[in-house]
Amino acid sequence: MTPGGEPVNPVVMAPLDGSPGAEAALPWAVFLAQRIGGEVKLVGVHAPPAVLMDGQTVVGSVVPDDTVRGQEEAYFADVQARLRTAGVPVSADLIDGSVISSLGAYAAEVKPAWVVMLSHHRGALARFFLGETALEFVRETPGPVLLIPDGPTLAPEVQHILVPLDGSPLSETMIGPAVKLAKAVGAKLSFVFVGPSDRARELESLARANEAQVLIIEGDAATAIVAAAEARPGSIVALATHNRGGLVKLFRGSVADDVVRHAKTPVLIMKGEEKVA
Repeated sequence: MTPGGEPVNPVVMAPLDGSPGAEAALPWAVFLAQRIGGEVKLVGVHAPPAVLMDGQTVVGSVVPDDTVRGQEEAYFADVQARLRTAGVPVSADLIDGSVISSLGAYAAEVKPAWVVMLSHHRGALARFFLGETALEFVRETPGPVLLIPDGPTLAPEVQHILVPLDGSPLSETMIGPAVKLAKAVGAKLSFVFVGPSDRARELESLARANEAQVLIIEGDAATAIVAAAEARPGSIVALATHNRGGLVKLFRGSVADDVVRHAKTPVLIMKGEEKVA
């Protein structure tokens, strides 16, 4: 279900920009689709070609737009053919508009189980996002997004799902998506508390109800969370984000960005629901 209670399709959405670097997330998309008996849905955003003159003036490209769209369609057809050898259904859509808002609207319509994408790729994906960030896309998307760190492509392996909690209802909105992912991939679930051990006792009943263990860590929040994940091979960190940007009180400031930026493990992140009193 989405946060709003709407049904979720057995679809794993994978945004691509045509660069080989962005394809590093595809093994994870295939992996998750296999686990839920679903399909991989590739999606790209087409924009009329343009070039910059003197770094400021935008003028039309000498390449006709139909030619560019044809190249993009050919690229997605090639990726589809390659992924089908993995034995999962694959489809692709090329949509028009601004990247972040168009992808967010597409995800809201498709309602994928997960969106899988690179977290901070510095190659052609920088052009794809036009200066936007993965976290900004998350805030436009109703469901969970699995951010894969840029680096050597490794075979997907998930043994632990780590859910940092701070006792707030907002942080706990990530429990449902984390439980779903843990069940899909057969991983252990841990609730992570950064702070005094007496506060962590508040999580024990919640952990028992979700068949999770409580992990208590100390130190700087972002550093401790990243270290906890790296100390457990096959970990994914699952975080709930604030609708306005930033995270709940445990993650005020730049902690969310620091986790995504420095984690060498995937990060599952989702816009949490805020309850108004």
